Amino acid sequence: MVNYEAAKPSTAFTGLGRIDVHHHCFPGTEPELMSEFEANSYNLNYTPFPTTPQEHLNFMDEVGIQTAVITPSIKSAWHNKYSPAEFLELCRKSLKAQLDYVAYNPLRFGCFAVLPLPHVEESIRFIREAAELPTPPDGFGVTTSMGQRYLGDPQFEPVWAELNKIASVIFIHPADTVMPPHLRIGPFVQEFPFDTCRAITSVLNSGLLLRQPHVRFLFSHNGGAFPYLADRIGRQHMDNVITKTNEGLTTRQLLSTKNIFFDTSISSPMQFPVVKDLGIPTEHLLYATDFPYTKRFDDITYLEGYTAPRDSGLFTDSDMEDILRNNSLRVFPRLAKMYARLSQGDHPLKNGVNTNGI
Repeated sequence: MVNYEAAKPSTAFTGLGRIDVHHHCFPGTEPELMSEFEANSYNLNYTPFPTTPQEHLNFMDEVGIQTAVITPSIKSAWHNKYSPAEFLELCRKSLKAQLDYVAYNPLRFGCFAVLPLPHVEESIRFIREAAELPTPPDGFGVTTSMGQRYLGDPQFEPVWAELNKIASVIFIHPADTVMPPHLRIGPFVQEFPFDTCRAITSVLNSGLLLRQPHVRFLFSHNGGAFPYLADRIGRQHMDNVITKTNEGLTTRQLLSTKNIFFDTSISSPMQFPVVKDLGIPTEHLLYATDFPYTKRFDDITYLEGYTAPRDSGLFTDSDMEDILRNNSLRVFPRLAKMYARLSQGDHPLKNGVNTNGI
């Protein structure tokens, strides 16, 4: 059960605020969840990982975020080297820690539970366990490939079918793949966008969007490299195959009519004309920050998740309100209920329409 008494909106800004759908968490109660980048071998300039809800709220208040939907960074070793039982247990512990954040303030936190793919039986068991919790997760998180299998792999079909039953949102974050030798560039610079492209192509080519029409696939970083390559993939090479697995629909038709969503983290204004040209609906763009990787030691915060769509000049003020908040409320029913309840009651949310920076 949701503790509405704990659902206190921010007092640092007025109005409804933003919903951040790409927000990493590293609960201090589970040290393994913060192990992926603790060595910082690429000397990244991000701030220390937050380990408590309040540390997240400090950042959220700073940039006008009312709600963060949190997920850990998924480490490659978990789905490539852990046994099925080990990964399942880690997913359970992770979800428990994430739900502690939600309980701390169920308005200001949602969560994506890490799914123990590529292990199908364990994933289905975990989905069913999570659905029975008093406060289920708001969706599930995976990487672009799990156990060296991309999301459209037939092996994963039973998992998508289970998620289709509950109309789940699936947050998809890129992960390390096999990097070219002697290339002294972190995988997050180039390989992450390309792996996102591979994952989207896998979903489209498999026919998954039509077979499991209620699953909503939310891809990170404005779709990575995919928007730039979409016509090369579709019109120039694969639409003759994609139409056969998708009841005659082309790549562009799938993007404009089916459940493919992009978050806006680490985007730039030049990307949005391409995204719009592909027919991706504004309703399928969700605001995101990629915190804490976008918060630097020198106290500079990258705000492209907001400034990039705004500065593209392609979106009205109403469109920006949708990207920053309303589109997320359409896909996260628990949060929609929270916002509806609070906007009707005696809370700072009532009658508020503007936040700092909007």
